Amino acid sequence: MRLFLLPLSLCLLLLCCDSDGVQFLVDNKLIIVLDQKGTWDQMSIACRREGARMVKIDSADFMYNLVNSLRQNDLVNQNYWIGATEVGHEGIFRWQDGTKVKMGTPFWGIHQGVQEPNGGNLETCVFMVQSKFLYWADALCSDIFSVICEVQGNGILILCKLLYK
Repeated sequence: MRLFLLPLSLCLLLLCCDSDGVQFLVDNKLIIVLDQKGTWDQMSIACRREGARMVKIDSADFMYNLVNSLRQNDLVNQNYWIGATEVGHEGIFRWQDGTKVKMGTPFWGIHQGVQEPNGGNLETCVFMVQSKFLYWADALCSDIFSVICEVQGNGILILCKLLYK
């Protein structure tokens, strides 16, 4: 009986803190695309308010499935911050968990014939570029974009968020 009550109480808690974004599953990860826009830091905080972090895209398969899900949900018409930056570790892009970001194809786009990232010391945060089929580029962290978050945690929390959205 207690095992049933604990997940139910977690679901009730999540009902009080419902997301203001679109939610869907991609490769067993709950993805939340928030409606609001802001700087990279502001959107990182917005994801944390959802019990999530900015999305980490560490495989070509996940990127493919994520972009397909964005298309299916009619969400390919804007730029999105993702959880990669080189702030604090100049010259090496890292995800929020500290792991290195994979460079080159199939993740990073081309801008004026040059492979991204190409912003030097100024452009240190990573976003998915709407006009480049959601391939990545580096940008000023103060630019204003939407964000894609992913829920961390166990399957019960993910199921509750999906059931009670």
